[in-house]
Amino acid sequence: MNSGINNNSDKVVDLVFEAILKNRLKPGVRLSEISLQEELGYSRSVVRQGFDKLVDSGLLNHKKNQGVRVACPTKDETIQIYEARKAIENGVISILVEKHRSHRLDLSVIDQLTTKEKQLHGSSMHDEHTRLSCDFHITLAELCDNKYIVESLKPLIPLSTLAASVYSDPNSSFCSFAEHNDLIQAIKSNDIKKALQSMNNHLDNCVSSLDFKKALKNNSYSHIFS
Repeated sequence: MNSGINNNSDKVVDLVFEAILKNRLKPGVRLSEISLQEELGYSRSVVRQGFDKLVDSGLLNHKKNQGVRVACPTKDETIQIYEARKAIENGVISILVEKHRSHRLDLSVIDQLTTKEKQLHGSSMHDEHTRLSCDFHITLAELCDNKYIVESLKPLIPLSTLAASVYSDPNSSFCSFAEHNDLIQAIKSNDIKKALQSMNNHLDNCVSSLDFKKALKNNSYSHIFS
């Protein structure tokens, strides 16, 4: 396979990831190969390969004669997404606590993220706060120095964002910043049981803060990259 084509298709994947994390792409939105091809200057085969990768990861859905659309997780799918995240992120926590115990873990980058989250908490910059929250979990995985863990978790984070954009409850008191801070303190305490419980409570609260009774919206506009 041509490495240039593969690298460029990965850029298409990253662009869609970024657009979802910034809430610029909503569940059910139809994507246009032609529009993306014109905007990015890539060949149609490159864009199509990027879309294929996103379909494989579950972020896009493809149906014959209906094109490619951003995934719209159901209640059951959302629960499965968080079950998968638990399985992976419990492993992340175990590795990080062990690294911290042996003085091989630098948490300064995470401390910087939580500081930014605190500054944005309660502000109107919801999209930026969402992105920081996603970065928090990906960065924790990256600190394990294990690319397989990162690649396993990476598609689940934007899928979680899509689920939140469908089922978020404006009346929920859920606060990711406070729970992120508690999690970091648990890691620093070198208490693996406490740290695992903190992560599991956080992911459980992410799910319980959603309102699965909300009606799904049918977003049909086809191009949102601008």
